[in-house]
Amino acid sequence: MQPQILGISGSPIKNSNTDRLIQAVLNSSGLRSEFVKLSKINVKPCIACLGCTKDNICKVKDDFPQLAEKVRRADAIVVGGYSPYGSVDGFTKAFLERLFSLRHQNGLNRGKLAVVVASGIGRGAPGLEETSKQIEHALTVEGMEILGNLKITGNTECLVCGFSETCPMSSLPWVFGDDTKVTPDKFCKVEDQTEIWDRANQLGLEIAQKIKHRVLM
Repeated sequence: MQPQILGISGSPIKNSNTDRLIQAVLNSSGLRSEFVKLSKINVKPCIACLGCTKDNICKVKDDFPQLAEKVRRADAIVVGGYSPYGSVDGFTKAFLERLFSLRHQNGLNRGKLAVVVASGIGRGAPGLEETSKQIEHALTVEGMEILGNLKITGNTECLVCGFSETCPMSSLPWVFGDDTKVTPDKFCKVEDQTEIWDRANQLGLEIAQKIKHRVLM
């Protein structure tokens, strides 16, 4: 049975802040849902072959056609990405590019409800706003109705690589100023970002209400 609400995460980190916020929206909706982690499947970038133009079915041989069918059948979608190198991550970008196969001629995603989730490493580091805008733009181009855009502070990989206190390329000075010591208080949990966490749960309820209203119309 196809999900009513589909969550898609570009974060490759197991049980990441991005994952958990997406799942909060799904869980609070009370709808039939599915969560997809892009790093666990194979979705390549669009190769501009235009093989989808007649039937809206992508011809690239990977896992996207199966995922596309879930996207197409879902009433709502929650897409989350993170911001390495000041831009949306590669997993999320590839997924967004491949949505072209559903848009061409027929706009099969038009009217679908959508929520954006974006995470960045915090103060002084670029990318969070850019990532958020890039995901929202792509879903808007698809004709989706954006209900919310959730931006959260995540954790730089330099906190866990084992070399960040001595590495000359460490991101810790960007985020924490002169303090490059790895201490527990530097790690961020999305659940502690209460305003965003509460908003995610509200959006899940809003999605459920809008879908119910559409069914009754």
